[in-house]
Amino acid sequence: MIAFICLLALGIMIYVYLLLTGSGGGFSLGRLDEQGGAPPAALRTSPWAVPLALAAGWLLKDIWWLLGFPFHFMCHEVGHSLVAWLGGCWSFPIIAGLAVTDPDPSLFLSALVAGILAWASWQAVKNRNPLLLFCCALLASGFFYLQFIAAPETLWQFILFGGHAGEFFFPALLIPAFYYRGPLNWRWDWLRYPVLAAAACELVFAWSFWLKAGIDPVTGIYGVNISDGSMADMDIARLVAQFGWTARLAADRFLLLGKTAWAFVAIFYIWFLLRRSPEPAVDPVSPVNDK
Repeated sequence: MIAFICLLALGIMIYVYLLLTGSGGGFSLGRLDEQGGAPPAALRTSPWAVPLALAAGWLLKDIWWLLGFPFHFMCHEVGHSLVAWLGGCWSFPIIAGLAVTDPDPSLFLSALVAGILAWASWQAVKNRNPLLLFCCALLASGFFYLQFIAAPETLWQFILFGGHAGEFFFPALLIPAFYYRGPLNWRWDWLRYPVLAAAACELVFAWSFWLKAGIDPVTGIYGVNISDGSMADMDIARLVAQFGWTARLAADRFLLLGKTAWAFVAIFYIWFLLRRSPEPAVDPVSPVNDK
């Protein structure tokens, strides 16, 4: 059943993608066709976009859990599912705060994930998109490790770890993606602005959460002692109870992941600034430049 739901969702996503790419540039979500020429000047991007989004995230960090709970939960649950997919296990993320995962690996899913990674890598090379290429390399490394090296119990540790990790991983990719077009030159002229704002708020929120939790991880993660029976089904509590982690180890690893996410965003943002050109024309596959 989980496999059927996942395949159905994948089919719907492909259909929506094809629908959008066929809508043309008028809707600002279509594909940039060969005869379409250069992107419109409205796609020009201010270098202040990312700093302003991060500043807004800092101002909203205490209420983001309420304002952005759909985005927050999807980052968390897709984080679980992404690790499961890389390990060959069917998983379906639900916005209600659950990732339904089949514990038995699937050879078909492993082949499907390998094919998707190969296709995305080819698109990254063909379009000279370093962000997409880095993402593919990172996911391919995880795929190889989880498929051929990690033991089954290690896979489940990473699946549990992937929830909170997704709160850093996806914002850290979506913020630099603001300056890039998607595979096949997929346009997201206006959509990238709310996505940037949400990603910036989520990154600041996750970082702030683990900074506070790291002061006293035993009670700071969930507000009660991590060994409390009411927390038994929570991700970190399961890592502690089932796999011998400690609350301090979990907090330290998430803080390290957060530092890595911030460094990744900073590197790509600085690279964008260095690559800014006074030319009015914009390369459809390179970071979007401002005049």
